[in-house]
This record gives sequence, structure tokens and C-alpha cells, in this order.
Amino acid sequence: MEDFFKDIQSKDWLSQEREHFNLFASHFSFHIKIVEEIIREAREILDPERRVYVKRLVSYQKNAQDWLADIQKRRKSSETLATA
Repeated sequence: MEDFFKDIQSKDWLSQEREHFNLFASHFSFHIKIVEEIIREAREILDPERRVYVKRLVSYQKNAQDWLADIQKRRKSSETLATA
């Protein structure tokens, strides 16, 4: 997942067509929600010594969520400037 996220971050999402960006944002936010569900279930069933893996997932999920929110905000502001 970390390599997947690095690959996604390397793309220039601000210059993508609106439809393409919106499709990506929808799919990626769904991915984040799935990871969130995995974290919730893992917390319930994992042995305490395996909690380090859950912490890693939590970190990934938080970074992905923050990155997506930031890129959406920057995209929206660049679209607003373009129409002004």
C-alpha cells in the first residue's frame, strides 16, 4: 500500500481533467474507507504483539486522508482562480 500511495502522490492531479480527478478522488476515498474498516476489525481481533501493524495502517490511513483533503482543496482553489 505504501508503494501504491507513493505512486499516486507522484502524479500531477492538479492538471488532470475534472472528470478524471473526480473519479480518482471517489475511488481513493473509498480505498481510505476500506482501510479504515480493516483497522477497526484488526483492533478487535489482533494479538497485542501485532499492534505495530495496526499502527502502521493507522499512519497510512491518516496520511492518505490528509493528502487527499489537501489535494482536493488545492484543486478547488486552482479551479476557482481559473474561473475568476
